[in-house]
Amino acid sequence: VGMPSELAAHHQLHGIQPVLTVADVAAAARYFVDVLGFDLDFLYGEPPVHGRIKSGDGTYGQPIYIHLSLPDDDEIGRQPTGELRIHVGHDVDALCQTYRDRGANIVQDPTSQPWGLREFVVLEPNGHYIRFCAEA
Repeated sequence: VGMPSELAAHHQLHGIQPVLTVADVAAAARYFVDVLGFDLDFLYGEPPVHGRIKSGDGTYGQPIYIHLSLPDDDEIGRQPTGELRIHVGHDVDALCQTYRDRGANIVQDPTSQPWGLREFVVLEPNGHYIRFCAEA
């Protein structure tokens, strides 16, 4: 435990960019930009079938990239599962209030957890849970 995997180290695996299945890529991107304060990285297609939003530029931790994509044929009708965790550097309570003021659906108010994090949860319009957490 604590030792990096030889395979991961050899191939220099790094970074993760989750893909959220959404019903409307442009509308989902607008939500992330207008409500959650992300930047639009790109939209692909007309109308868009894929896009990516981002937050950060590396000056304070690693940037966040989230892909937004229409479902494949085998995914249509499948409910989203799981959640994203986004770490917040400071003032998680104020971030939650800002999101609430912008119309975000806050499904868990800021809560101090026994594992040492203070967290709140947003349910975005496509059914994905986004948990924002900070060291308590």
